[in-house]
Amino acid sequence: MTVRPCDTALRLLAASAALLAAGCSAPVPDAQPPPVELCAFERDVYPVLARDCGFAACHGDPARFFRVWAPGRTRLDPVLGPFAPATPEEIEETYDRARAMLATADGPEESLLLRKPLESSAGGAAHMGIDAAGRDVYADRDAPGWQALSSWVHGEGEPCP
Repeated sequence: MTVRPCDTALRLLAASAALLAAGCSAPVPDAQPPPVELCAFERDVYPVLARDCGFAACHGDPARFFRVWAPGRTRLDPVLGPFAPATPEEIEETYDRARAMLATADGPEESLLLRKPLESSAGGAAHMGIDAAGRDVYADRDAPGWQALSSWVHGEGEPCP
């Protein structure tokens, strides 16, 4: 029987894959965002994100993953007037991005959405949203904007209809 070079390469590849799989016995948990309600987001969180995060130089910047589209800020549809009411698409796109920022295997308290805007002394992560006085978006977990985010993440707001 003749052994072709491609058969040998395939056998080596299969053996390598088996060895790699055997060395990875501990399962890696999926980083999934918690189930959070769109209606609560629109009512309680979207106005906070639009006010505190949606500036063109911040999360209105197309270079950022976490984008906030809102009236008086960067608009999803550039044809819209700057102060036209938020469109359902803007709210849903912002919701999708905010929800993606909750994906972590370590629980919602460790999510980027809750950690990024906090001062480092309050457990915050490296955030570029420092104002002229050197402060982050929210000084601590008692800040009303941060409380709105946390309440939504933990399903603690008013029930949705």
